[in-house]
Amino acid sequence: MNLIKYKVYPILALIILAVSACKKEYVGIEVQDNENIQAYLKENNLVFSEFKDTGIFYKITKPGTGDSLKYSDQVPLIYTIRSLDGKVSAVDTFTNRYGNYLGYLAPEGFEIGVKQILGKGDGEIRLIIPSKLAYGRNGNSSIPGNTSIDVSIKVLNAASLPAYDDSVIQLYLKSNSLTGFTKTASGLYYKISDPGTGATITTNSKLIAKYSGKLFNGTVFDSAEAYNFVLEDLIKGWQEGLPLIKSGGTIRLLVPSSLAYGMKGSGPVPIFSCLDFEITVTSVTL
Repeated sequence: MNLIKYKVYPILALIILAVSACKKEYVGIEVQDNENIQAYLKENNLVFSEFKDTGIFYKITKPGTGDSLKYSDQVPLIYTIRSLDGKVSAVDTFTNRYGNYLGYLAPEGFEIGVKQILGKGDGEIRLIIPSKLAYGRNGNSSIPGNTSIDVSIKVLNAASLPAYDDSVIQLYLKSNSLTGFTKTASGLYYKISDPGTGATITTNSKLIAKYSGKLFNGTVFDSAEAYNFVLEDLIKGWQEGLPLIKSGGTIRLLVPSSLAYGMKGSGPVPIFSCLDFEITVTSVTL
């Protein structure tokens, strides 16, 4: 019996030692995060404030307006992420988007920044987030574990989305030197390169069309050489734009998100995305 007892004690000692090592390692990561953040702030001449004792440093670059945000609010936001060492970045604001309820926003550092610090929509904030409040020990598909991050977040609200969409389209036109477009009352932009001479198009028409659709970052998300459809089954931007031409015609549509896939998105199309379509209608059946 004594031999069994003596064997148990060393095992318990090893377990205690292992647990203690894990605790020390985690504490060490927190300390390292803080050292890295302090060095980053100093090297980049950033004057930020720490939020309580979270280890998050922040700067509100545009104060929010309107009502205070609630966890039950569906909040559209756009963000960029960079690791402090500069090795990793995710800065494509056409894909880095969120549009679910604020209570579901993750990681925790995002929620703290948007809800607890910024507090209101139509504002912007920059956050330096320690790894434990970012993507933790495991990281995610693009951010390695134990990585502190520099995040910029633009928070919108549903009421301001039409104005935001229009500013995005205006910038797209300017950046790509696009001219000759007409804006409708709904916010749709169109340019007719060939009005067509065939049958008139209505929302009940059955059509065959050649088209391509792309995001404003240039990514082609869909195309077809002979797409068969009933116009009333498609997005509102097409329902409004295609009747402006006839069979045989070609039109380019810059579609605001409210006339496309809105806050839900669709497959490769991110939420509240403006879209660029080039469409040639080859057949119309009334």
